[in-house]
Amino acid sequence: MKRAVLAAGLVVVLAGTACSAAAADSDPAPSPSPSGPLASTLVLTAPAQVVDERKAMLRVTWTTSDGQPVTGAVTFVRAKKAGAAGLQYRTVATDADGTAELAVRPRVDTWWRALGHDGTSPEGEVAPADSKKVEVDNVPPRPPLKLPRAAPKPRPLPAQPRAVGPGANAVVTKIPARVWRRMVGVSWRSGCPVGRAGLRLMRVNYWGFDGYRHRGEMVAAASAIGKVAGAFTALYRHHYPIRSMRLVDYFGYSKKDWGGNDDASMAHDNTSAFNCRWVGGVPGRVSNHALGIAVDINTWENPYQSPTGPEPDGWWLGHSQKNLTFRSTSDPVVRLLAKHGLHWVLGMDDTQHFEVR
Repeated sequence: MKRAVLAAGLVVVLAGTACSAAAADSDPAPSPSPSGPLASTLVLTAPAQVVDERKAMLRVTWTTSDGQPVTGAVTFVRAKKAGAAGLQYRTVATDADGTAELAVRPRVDTWWRALGHDGTSPEGEVAPADSKKVEVDNVPPRPPLKLPRAAPKPRPLPAQPRAVGPGANAVVTKIPARVWRRMVGVSWRSGCPVGRAGLRLMRVNYWGFDGYRHRGEMVAAASAIGKVAGAFTALYRHHYPIRSMRLVDYFGYSKKDWGGNDDASMAHDNTSAFNCRWVGGVPGRVSNHALGIAVDINTWENPYQSPTGPEPDGWWLGHSQKNLTFRSTSDPVVRLLAKHGLHWVLGMDDTQHFEVR
């Protein structure tokens, strides 16, 4: 049988040769043009919105021009701006149905597209394909805080990083070298009543005015940091909003304050604790912030009475808002903080000010 197949094969070859010779004197027949890779379509679908920290499922379907599924590698590309080119995020393979899925947890608004590499279909090689770009809008877990229309606004700040870990996730450490370098000459200098060994850094999640969970940081005395961490964990559980929680060093040094620039910190509605400075408006008198036992919370909405008038803005002294401002010892948030050792000691004279007792 093998010999028969070979003989038959020789006949075909010879016949083909004979035909070619016979046609040598006539016009050559046009040779068929080589066929290129099959055209294909890659369709990417995604939810229009995803709640921050939750999963969004991206799904691609890859088919040839006649509807046959394509198996091959698909690379997801992510961009943080509508017109940006984007960066490769991950490559997955389509299944026998020409589909593939990828679960993502975008922490900001993102734009996605999918690139299909050379694959194979029942009909042969398939050309690369590129999907249209789709947007996934990241939305906050809670509604943004609504403030009175007439309320003046503090100076704006960039949003702090998004939260890390579940809950408040308060983490207390000794002062890292990087943080200490920022503090020296601003919120701390030689002669301050508490040194580096007596201070601690707390990083904690908080609910922002924008409805997102953010990660803030605060320095306080080692003797007080446990109560401070407990108090801010309670504030988180209570969904109490905080606009910003940066070290006062972020705002630079103030010769007037003899320490970190408290005026700038308040004007940006910043929540902070340790600051080796004088009492506001009383040069030479050391503040309890220099001891690391005092905390100022949402300073714009909770002003204090300085010798020259309300600071940083007087509008809020005549107004209040539930679960934001402190105006009485019977306020639920004031009572919550007192339960965890953070006391509202100065009342309406300094509504933002709490101390560990």
